[in-house]
Amino acid sequence: MLQWINDRMKIFGWLFVLPLALVFAVWGVQGIVSFTTRQDNALQVNGEAVNMQQLHEVYQRELAQLGRQFPDEIPAAMRDEVQRRIVDQFVSTTLIEQQTRDLRYVVSDQALARSITSFPGFQQNGKFDRPTYEALLTSRGYTVERFEAEQRDLLKTRELEGGIFNSSFATAPELARAVALKDETREVSYAVLPVARFLAQARAEEPAIAAYYEAHKADYMTPESVHLSYVALRVADVTSTITADEATLRGYYETVKDRYTQPEARHARHILINATPDEAAGKQKADRVFAEASKPGADFAALAKQYSDDGPTAKEGGDLGFGEREFYVPAFANALFSMKPGEVRGPIKTEFGWHIIKLEEIRPVATKSFDDLKDQLLPEYRQAEAAKRFGDAQEKIEQLAFEHGGSLEPVAKALGLKIEEIPDFHRGLAGNELAANAKVVAAAFSADVLGGQNSKAIELTPGTVVVVRSADHKLPQQRTLAQVHAEVADAVRREAALAAAHKAAEQVAASVGAGSSWEAALKPYGTPVTEVAGKSAPADAIVLSPAKYVGRRDGITAEVRVAAFAAPVPKEGMRSVGSVAIGAGVAAWSVSAVKPGLLTGDGSAQSRELAGNVADTEFATYLAVLRARASVHYNPAIFE
Repeated sequence: MLQWINDRMKIFGWLFVLPLALVFAVWGVQGIVSFTTRQDNALQVNGEAVNMQQLHEVYQRELAQLGRQFPDEIPAAMRDEVQRRIVDQFVSTTLIEQQTRDLRYVVSDQALARSITSFPGFQQNGKFDRPTYEALLTSRGYTVERFEAEQRDLLKTRELEGGIFNSSFATAPELARAVALKDETREVSYAVLPVARFLAQARAEEPAIAAYYEAHKADYMTPESVHLSYVALRVADVTSTITADEATLRGYYETVKDRYTQPEARHARHILINATPDEAAGKQKADRVFAEASKPGADFAALAKQYSDDGPTAKEGGDLGFGEREFYVPAFANALFSMKPGEVRGPIKTEFGWHIIKLEEIRPVATKSFDDLKDQLLPEYRQAEAAKRFGDAQEKIEQLAFEHGGSLEPVAKALGLKIEEIPDFHRGLAGNELAANAKVVAAAFSADVLGGQNSKAIELTPGTVVVVRSADHKLPQQRTLAQVHAEVADAVRREAALAAAHKAAEQVAASVGAGSSWEAALKPYGTPVTEVAGKSAPADAIVLSPAKYVGRRDGITAEVRVAAFAAPVPKEGMRSVGSVAIGAGVAAWSVSAVKPGLLTGDGSAQSRELAGNVADTEFATYLAVLRARASVHYNPAIFE
């Protein structure tokens, strides 16, 4: 019924549906896709052509993301993978859309309206805001018309998925087995023996140092480096130069005033009598309800609950909340926006049936004045103007970097930038934002830049663009053992300390498994300290975590938890034990008891969760069957 839904809805359909399709598209297109030689540049699913504009938009967004990772050239293999994945996505979503049409799924305008108005991104202060809604769609490059159709398709998909979910169930034995495993708890205790505790006794003899160096020579190379020169264009520097007098701000206000205008809105209630094949009967019922609603003192809300066929609003006494004229179909809007508060009018005929309308309240057009917005407009203007100037400067720096490829001087002079230097630039250079950026590093060591050319303009961070040059290229050189002796000796000692920690943890675990207490088992290595939440122990302290029951997702150290739940269930009075590397140490662990998971209450919540998992599997299988039966024609030229 709501026209703004009929006229305004297509962007988030793909934003929501495509991730869903990606999850479903696990079978790939190979084996069901016919790679045609037809020159129609099309992707067809069961004879239906996929929307090429949408496909190309998704493809370009994917390439743009990859382009930021690979500024010089996107590898061909990655392009192929993106194309395969997008074809997969569109095949899946098209099959689901076809199925919802075949099964005659319908989404009412009321349902569409509720979906849109409830989306937080379209709201201001908890209420739907049309300017925010339209601005967000525009910023994503979507029309409201396209958004509506895609959102409607999404809701149909949800209805189809909901039907499968509602029919899914788990039998009592399945539920019992699943809960017993999923909610199983184990009594686990463990002690961490830190490597630091064994370092003092670790020795690094010269033969061991020499052998370690020979085995790990590749770890002791000088880094490949260049002398890096660069210029940086920063939006913050542009913003700081922008000022505006009152006349400028008033002119800016006139260009954005519509954003601060709230159109007239009306708070209405309605009673809907659905359209039926017997139009006369529907009209007669509507006349009768209208007569009751028009009586002095009539309780319109109660009548809506009693008579309205619009289920969701009927529960609320027919309340439609505040809505602008564009929210409604023309006949409904024309009636509502010619009424006075308190007036009841009807029956009004629309494609949905007969409406009896009551106007509760009018919220008039309201525009914030320049004086109200003055303090807000200055930073907004500066930001908008800076973005514009930065965009112009970015185009210019890209052009100059290309035209004067052999030098940064013309680029710096034309834009008033300083040429900055990093004499020993290499991968992993600590504390340097350029070295932390993969695109800059790739450019600095690319063949073109090493050959004396400027790089392309690279976005370092949003609002910062750099162009780099490289000189004095130095290839990695092997460092001698004498140069790295201290580093190698330290590595040898740490390796020996780690081996000692492993051996100690194995011995401790075996002792605990034989019946010793933790304190007795750990005594040869020191006195443990008990783990205390929120407090850190010294680096060389043995930390003991007393026995407690934990689940598969409980917050004990992940390595210990995984090992403990992989261990066999211990026999009565016995323990399952073992050791596992953990952070900067080795943990000896023990499982002393196991409790299977039990149904809680009547088990309904756990049953619903398991049924949901079953439904997910069944839906994936449902889609797999559709794909297996589908006729798909794919011409790779669609990506050219």
